[in-house]
Amino acid sequence: MQKTALILCGLVLFSTAALAGPTCSPSDDNARILSGPSADTPHRNWQNGKRVGYGWSLQVERSAHDAAGTEYYVGDLYDPNGSLATRKVFVIEREWDCGP
Repeated sequence: MQKTALILCGLVLFSTAALAGPTCSPSDDNARILSGPSADTPHRNWQNGKRVGYGWSLQVERSAHDAAGTEYYVGDLYDPNGSLATRKVFVIEREWDCGP
């Protein structure tokens, strides 16, 4: 029974990882963290000019567009140590580099 539960847990974790989008990093130190698909909506935890550095990463879940056609990534933000910093943030696509 315990072995079956362990196998099932592994399958669930593997399928979740397979569904995740790309991991991205800021293209420069001016990348903004937003609360919605607009450059004028800084996330409450990232206001007052606070910016991410090169060591931060974004695990992309989906993308969104505003009325002007600007593309945004939506996902979870991780600090340079790999710890989850902020869930469900928006970032401007052109400010981030994404790997394969």
